[in-house]
This record gives sequence, C-alpha cells and structure tokens, in this order.
Amino acid sequence: MQTVQRRASTEAGDVMTTPKMPDTVLVGSLVYAVTCDEDSWARAVADSAENKGGYGLTNNRRGMIALNPDQPESIRRLTLWHEVLHALCEGAMGSPDWLNLGEEDSDREERVIRMFEAPTLNVIRDNPTLLAYLTAGD
Repeated sequence: MQTVQRRASTEAGDVMTTPKMPDTVLVGSLVYAVTCDEDSWARAVADSAENKGGYGLTNNRRGMIALNPDQPESIRRLTLWHEVLHALCEGAMGSPDWLNLGEEDSDREERVIRMFEAPTLNVIRDNPTLLAYLTAGD
C-alpha cells in the first residue's frame, strides 16, 4: 500500500500522526484487499462491467476495493466507506431486494436501517484501523 502515515501539527504545536489507510477490511466473513495506486485503479476500471467508478470500485468476486488515487484524502475516506457499504450489501447482506422494501416511505426507511444496523456495527467493531482512518482529520 502506497499510503503512508502523515504527521500534522495541532494548534498547541503538538505533533499527531494521521492513521494509515488499512490494507484490508473485514466485511462479514470476507476479507477485502484495499488498494489505492494507479496500476490497481487502472485494472479495476478495466475489469469493471459497469465501468462507472470515478472514485472507487468494489469487486466482490475478487474481494477487492480499489480507490482512485487521484483524490484528496478527505474524499478518499468517504469513498472507502462508500465502497465498504457496497461490499457489505453483497458480501454480508446477500444483495438485498431494494425493489420490495414496503409500501410507505417510513416502512422502507425502517427496513433499510434494520438491514444495515448490525452489519455496519460489526464492520466498525471488526476494523479498528479502518475506523481510525475514517475518523482522522485532514
């Protein structure tokens, strides 16, 4: 992984270390490799059937999350979480039926929240380095 830890100064002059992007993320029982370099990104885009990932792509068959290296760190964090949620939907939740969620908006909202509540909490619990990276300041 090419991403390195950076050092930043606080207002008080203290030096703090920005957490490194994790090399892997555990989603359910599946381990996804996380890449963020030009070669991996080019391969991921070439392999993508949808070929629509401007920020990131998740390949569930290969257990890989590829991030476009040409974006600021703050966007990269959000993109990584976005791709983890894609992995969660396919790998841990069995690709939910988004078309039959209920008749009322409130029913659909509650159903989506219930589908995500336990799996997302497990991802956070299982990946402390991911959590540290996602919540770090710029």
